Amino acid sequence: MPIDAKNQKVLSDAYHERQSVFISGDGLPITFQTFILNVHDDHVKLSNRIKPRYISAFVASHAFSLQAGMVRFQSDHISSDGEHIIFPLKADAVIEETRQAERFSLGADERVIAEILNPFDGETRLSKAVMDMSATGLSIRTTFESKLFQPETYLPQIRVFIGGEIYKQGPGRVVYRRKLMDLGGLMRNQVGVKFEN
Repeated sequence: MPIDAKNQKVLSDAYHERQSVFISGDGLPITFQTFILNVHDDHVKLSNRIKPRYISAFVASHAFSLQAGMVRFQSDHISSDGEHIIFPLKADAVIEETRQAERFSLGADERVIAEILNPFDGETRLSKAVMDMSATGLSIRTTFESKLFQPETYLPQIRVFIGGEIYKQGPGRVVYRRKLMDLGGLMRNQVGVKFEN
């Protein structure tokens, strides 16, 4: 059974607006950032951004996930046309995110920065690129693993700047950290933060 029109639109919008989507498999603790190349009723074609050294572990997975906007599509298999990833779409394998607020993906050209006060020394301020944001939280990209970005870490002050102007500020808490291979093939950490107020 094909996915419904609303979820088809999520994928079509991501394709037309060249928004990043994220694919992962349970055989590998890395999420890969990629783009949709084509949307069909029963599958999407994705740019293959998985480096050769990770392919065998990735394809040996038993569960695959494709995150597009606020919707996660799941499958127990993927295939390939020899160059690209073919991710099957089934109506019973769609999970709508439970976040209350719509989340927006941000490109590097949008200059959205989160300035985070280090809670361990109360002085150092770290500036990180914001990957996506909603009224209730955001995710940032960082190049190094740090105690600062462990889940449950309380961040007393986060200031979000858009184009150099303060857009939002307040405390937050780290809710997740995952390994992410970005579009340039570099290994990063994606850190999810929920605003506390």
